[in-house]
Amino acid sequence: MIGKLKGTVSEVENSYILLEVHSVFYKVYLPQIVLKALKSDQEYSCYTHFHVRENEISLYGFPDKEYLYVFNLLLNVPNVGPKSALTIIGYDTLEKLIAAVQKQDALYFSQIPGIGKKTSQKILLDLSTKFNVDYKMQKQEVTAESQMVVEALLTLGFKKHQAYEAIEKLPPDLPLEEKITLAIRNINPNGK
Repeated sequence: MIGKLKGTVSEVENSYILLEVHSVFYKVYLPQIVLKALKSDQEYSCYTHFHVRENEISLYGFPDKEYLYVFNLLLNVPNVGPKSALTIIGYDTLEKLIAAVQKQDALYFSQIPGIGKKTSQKILLDLSTKFNVDYKMQKQEVTAESQMVVEALLTLGFKKHQAYEAIEKLPPDLPLEEKITLAIRNINPNGK
């Protein structure tokens, strides 16, 4: 809806700016790393993401298309909403975030406020292919039996990220066949 804004920074707050564009003041949420560099009365332009939910309409701003691209990638990660995605891309430079994905550095993401270990793994899982990296879960988290469940799910046509998410929810004491059945139900709870 609103793809880009150009105007004068009217106010700088903790998580957003008021950007005056032809006498209209837009409340634009920005990554912290970008927000820290802005001052009132400064000219500023940004690419935007217009987000609509049941009870909220928000506008998120980014200094360039690469920030917007990574933000949209993060929105596709399960349990990552726009505020979390903005926190992630505003934690440090975009280059460091991309390097963390390429190095499979879950610790980088788990240090970000509000991002836990499981979400860190999901971020790496979903973003790895976007940055030409093969996702590898930490060795202690994947047993030989869990790997067999993953392979069975891949053979059945499920995607890699669905398979790894499904095995996280499995109780450890079930027989292999029951784990596969339960994993299929976790991925597709309503049936096909």
